[in-house]
Amino acid sequence: METKMLLEEAVRLADTCPADDVTGADAHIIAFLLENCEFTFPEWARFFGVCNCENITRQITWRRQRTVCSDAFTEENRLAVAARAYSGDPDFGHTAPLWDDILTLGLPGLRQRVLELAPDPDSVFVESELLVLDAASAFLKRIAPIAAKAGKTEIAAGLEHLAENAPENLYQAMQLVFVYYTLQHHFEGTNLRTLGRLDRMFAPFAEKEDPETLRHLTRLFMEEIDRLRAPANIPFMLGGSDGEGRDLTNSMSRLILETYTELKPTNTKFHILCTPDTPKDFLRDAMNSVKNGANSLVFLNDPLVVRSLEKLGETHAAAVNYSVVGCYECGGAEETACTCNARLNLPKALELALYGGADGLTGEKIGADTGTAYPTFADLYAGFTSQMRYLARQAMELTNRYEEKYACLHASPFFTVTYPHCLRQGADVYCGYSARYNNSSLNAIGLATAVDSLAAIRKLVYEDHRMTLEELTAILRNNWEGQSVLRGIIRKKFPKYGCGDPAVDALAAGIVRDLAATVNLVPNAKGGVFRLGTFSIDWRLEYGAHTAASADGRMAGEPLSQNTGASFGADREGATAHLHSVTAIDMSDTANGSIVDLDLHASAVRGENGTTVLLSTLQTYLEKGGFAIHYNVLDTDTLQDARLHPENYPNLQVRLCGWNVKFTELSPQAQEEFIRRSMHQSG
Repeated sequence: METKMLLEEAVRLADTCPADDVTGADAHIIAFLLENCEFTFPEWARFFGVCNCENITRQITWRRQRTVCSDAFTEENRLAVAARAYSGDPDFGHTAPLWDDILTLGLPGLRQRVLELAPDPDSVFVESELLVLDAASAFLKRIAPIAAKAGKTEIAAGLEHLAENAPENLYQAMQLVFVYYTLQHHFEGTNLRTLGRLDRMFAPFAEKEDPETLRHLTRLFMEEIDRLRAPANIPFMLGGSDGEGRDLTNSMSRLILETYTELKPTNTKFHILCTPDTPKDFLRDAMNSVKNGANSLVFLNDPLVVRSLEKLGETHAAAVNYSVVGCYECGGAEETACTCNARLNLPKALELALYGGADGLTGEKIGADTGTAYPTFADLYAGFTSQMRYLARQAMELTNRYEEKYACLHASPFFTVTYPHCLRQGADVYCGYSARYNNSSLNAIGLATAVDSLAAIRKLVYEDHRMTLEELTAILRNNWEGQSVLRGIIRKKFPKYGCGDPAVDALAAGIVRDLAATVNLVPNAKGGVFRLGTFSIDWRLEYGAHTAASADGRMAGEPLSQNTGASFGADREGATAHLHSVTAIDMSDTANGSIVDLDLHASAVRGENGTTVLLSTLQTYLEKGGFAIHYNVLDTDTLQDARLHPENYPNLQVRLCGWNVKFTELSPQAQEEFIRRSMHQSG
């Protein structure tokens, strides 16, 4: 059936089902799509194919959201969200199914577990789970002949087997990864944001393969991941530790890393979970990969991640078996982390303090009434934190108004069936809030911009007495007009976060500490708690466009600082000082994710000594309590030539926020930013 007809029938099914029976409605919609979609096997396919219904269930969810959540915003919310002071949203897009269970049980085993664990075998929940699982098995049997007709006999045989059995060999295990990904991500419309700990999952199957077959299958698997073309890349994990703290890096970890380094795929992203005992040669291989342009790697501090999740009340077993559910965000076993709910604009909080709760661009009252008189810097900082806490509470309240309506928005039967806790509760993971941990998130954006602005105000107004706060505020209101000399001094000479200055770094640590006390462990509408993160990804562009000029020298409308690191160009004292600044923050308070983007010029990391430099930065960061780090090794000449002659650089990649992109596909403005960053690192 054509996509348009599939959508029309899916909408009809959604409209004819009771509004309070989303679990049953979505199960019938998914079963209909599985029975009637078109499915093809392109020439490149080695494990699975493609369907023509990948956004249909998402459109149903968006349609419900527009209707059901139309009253979520108050007028104050509307003004503040429009000004990008904060936001609050539903998040069905950051999930981590229990992949070990999927590969161990297969679809039939998952079906049997529903019958064994669900408390009421006659419930709508059980009926819905069995409906979609039976439809999935029938779907595999339906498309197996299509694969055979296309000459994909190995795919066809695997589908016939997986329709009724768990995987028995590595090929079938890899095939089931793509099958399940398609079922949840496309048919169900619940974005799947990790393929799990691939090295651990595949190890039992890999032991049965001869080395040549193992290497061949791993290469095919990595190539097919790259063709999924998911937004922000397809993540998976390597390494980590078990419940006793033993490092789990294995031969499959090495083979996957080696294969990635050889292929340099553009749509793959993996997380290396670093323990104190991660083999140094494995990390050296990873750094050589980064140096050679295959840099879609994020290094996470495994013990710190575990500790951050335990501080949220999760058991040690759940925390140790965490997943990275997107760019850098971590969730414990059987947790819906919902890592992209709420956002808070830290520079906007300072802006509101300076303007008495009014937006600096529109004049609309969107903040708390803190006044504008601050006799001391301590008074100003108190006004800033009052605004910050106010915005955080507003963002969490708005998120709650969405999340309390999940039962009317979206069901996730394929995701749900992988969590035993959901089955024992007899309820959908979203509609019934049935995960073991039903948490929500708030991410603070523009940390370095806010810190550098506070540091500049402290020096200009309260230490050097060069001007009054009212005079500085007037300069900012006029967007630095006629103040190019002062702006240049502030940007180039004033203390900055990222330079290892204890007084400035203390501001960053205090902001995160105060915000964590406001956010972490606050109960949400789902029976879980909120969790803080300090990553910005590309939101910094949108939020910066709605933020007035700031005291660090930033012009109105310019981007905010990225993630948890220094503002671009502010890390004047080198990588080590930059990392010392970032690790002044207690990152165990940022379970929702903290990341530093470390730029290094290619000339600084050449040869074996260069690899040692990279390893040293990683070791420093991890030992001092960093959460996550990724790298860009930039060469100015290469980037400039690639901008002029893109045809000569089809695979040149750079790390953008939390995912890799081809440099030649960036906008001219983004290309220019990377070139400036490279020039800064070259000195």
